[in-house]
Amino acid sequence: MDDDDLTLPWEETQPGEADEPEQAASESVLTVSEVNRLARHALEQVYVSVQGEVSGLNARYPYYIYFSLRDSEATLPAILPKRVFDSLDFPLEDGAAVVVEGMLTLFEKQGRYQVRVASIRPFGEGAIQRRIEMLKRKLLAEGLFDESRKRDLPSYPERIGVVTSPRGAAVRDVTVTIARRFPPAEVFVRGVRVQGAGAVDQICGALHFFDHDFPVDVVILARGGGSIEDLEAFSTEEVARAVARMRVPVITGIGHEPDVSIADLVADRRASTPTAAAEAAVPDRGQVHALLGKSAGAMRRHLAARVHDNGRQLAGIRRLPLYRGTDFLLGGFMQRWERAATSLPESPRRGLERSRNRLSGINSRPVFTRAAELLARRSRELESAATRVSRAAARDMEKRKSALERVKATAMALSPLAVLERGYSITFDRATGKVVRSSAEVDEGAALKIKLASGSLDAEVTGKE
Repeated sequence: MDDDDLTLPWEETQPGEADEPEQAASESVLTVSEVNRLARHALEQVYVSVQGEVSGLNARYPYYIYFSLRDSEATLPAILPKRVFDSLDFPLEDGAAVVVEGMLTLFEKQGRYQVRVASIRPFGEGAIQRRIEMLKRKLLAEGLFDESRKRDLPSYPERIGVVTSPRGAAVRDVTVTIARRFPPAEVFVRGVRVQGAGAVDQICGALHFFDHDFPVDVVILARGGGSIEDLEAFSTEEVARAVARMRVPVITGIGHEPDVSIADLVADRRASTPTAAAEAAVPDRGQVHALLGKSAGAMRRHLAARVHDNGRQLAGIRRLPLYRGTDFLLGGFMQRWERAATSLPESPRRGLERSRNRLSGINSRPVFTRAAELLARRSRELESAATRVSRAAARDMEKRKSALERVKATAMALSPLAVLERGYSITFDRATGKVVRSSAEVDEGAALKIKLASGSLDAEVTGKE
């Protein structure tokens, strides 16, 4: 703003001129209100963008929010419409670093210089945090933070991939911790930039490398502490989706305990520091030794129990008859053989005797002793049955004949021939073969055929009534 814009509309009085009556008569005096109004009109021609820290936030009034912008040397009062405040998508609170755009003005009653805010946005870390919060909401809606999609870590990984800066303290913390806790694991480090230009592409490329080109059992994504700008690469959508696409589990150890990046939320396991990430990836050597000792003791007890059980089974087998000697095993067979050898000479005679007895029993049956009597009785039974069948057939035929006669009588009663038997006749038109029911259906000279009860007559129409 030029100095001329703030120049008052009167000539500046030179010293000593106040004593001259002619100039005193032309002197103009303004009120305080007029001076403040002139200043306000001049200020409201200036539109500025100001960066500062919010202090003294007052949101108790219904139409405006009052606060001050300050830096290390000065303070600027500000006034913000309530509707703009309600539409903000970030928390406006004391200590927040913001950039405001608006018009300079002056509150006339108090002569207070201030800026009327038209728009406000976060500055520095506030802008980064705003972007991160928006990305969090997007990925949360897609389900990338769900615990159900996260995989369990391998209990004893053999190959561990580490994605971090090759010159930072994180790589040393991870490798030393893994070597101390679980020496059998092999560690492969893929050095990348962890902040600045190209960091996002290198981190995504390293994750793809361990997932496709150089397979490992688990991947550690690590970085030491830093500001929110330093950790910004780990809160980008590209890195978050690269972690979500991994086919092997991913452990993140980014920053310190309070630092939570989006990669931490997507990863299968989040650790507070790189050292904690290494501890989560591998078991402790002492715990492994204790587990192996416990397993070895359990195996010894199991084998001892198996040996004891097998010994008992072997002792039981030795007590079986199979192991009592040949005399015990063959004694029963030898006795059966001796009895068979003794009875063999008498066997044919006893067999013939049994056959004669069976034959005598068969011959004594009635079928052989009273054959004629049995046949006669069977013949009488057969004749009686034939008589019953013949009578039943005759009765059935009579019933059917009576039923047929009744049906015939009914049919004859309904037949047109029965009507003819009573002296009536049926006249047909010889040309069409149709029955003539009315004299109007034939003309004079038409040939007719008359059906009688017995035979038929040919006739010709000579007249009609």
